[in-house]
Amino acid sequence: MKISRERGAVAVEFALVVPLLVLFLFGIIEGGTRYTQQSEVNHWAFLVARDLSIDPTKNATTLVNALKGSDSTSYTVTATGNCTTAGTTAVTVTVSASHTSPSGMFGSYTVKGKGVARCEN
Repeated sequence: MKISRERGAVAVEFALVVPLLVLFLFGIIEGGTRYTQQSEVNHWAFLVARDLSIDPTKNATTLVNALKGSDSTSYTVTATGNCTTAGTTAVTVTVSASHTSPSGMFGSYTVKGKGVARCEN
């Protein structure tokens, strides 16, 4: 009889621990996805700021669209500072987008990136 009681205890422990492990796994996936998206948007903002500091005739939104490739997310791009204007020492680019969590369990969030590059002229 003792063996069947132990099996029941193992089943109860399993039922208590597995949901926590699954939640932990989803949290790791969500955190990793958000970190990757944030890092990517920061990198894009820096690359666009650098391009604009070298060639101010380029369009910031076009540059971001070229970097994002097949990503269908709509990004908002703001560039301040124009290296052709006297007294301007840097170009600042801000890129932001709204994303939904991959699992759908954690809602939506906004990813923002900022890049600054010194004017080359």
